[in-house]
Amino acid sequence: MSKKVRLTESELVSLISTLINEDYYDGDRLYSRDYIVNRLSRGPRELKKYIKTLPHIPCKNNNTGEDEICTKIPQVIHVYLTGNY
Repeated sequence: MSKKVRLTESELVSLISTLINEDYYDGDRLYSRDYIVNRLSRGPRELKKYIKTLPHIPCKNNNTGEDEICTKIPQVIHVYLTGNY
């Protein structure tokens, strides 16, 4: 059974902007390389080839302050990680 929900125009605009910003791809954002490699190693074959091409960028973890290796990812990997692949 479907249920209708009435939204005001401002609520609809707020909902749309939240959805757009949720899946926003930022090519300069740094991700933990270990996390990305782990997720890609369990992914489809066509995405595993990206593991070798990911750059090694030294960075600090925001939570613990420890040094770690980060990487920038292409948009196709971002789409896979967000579940829209």
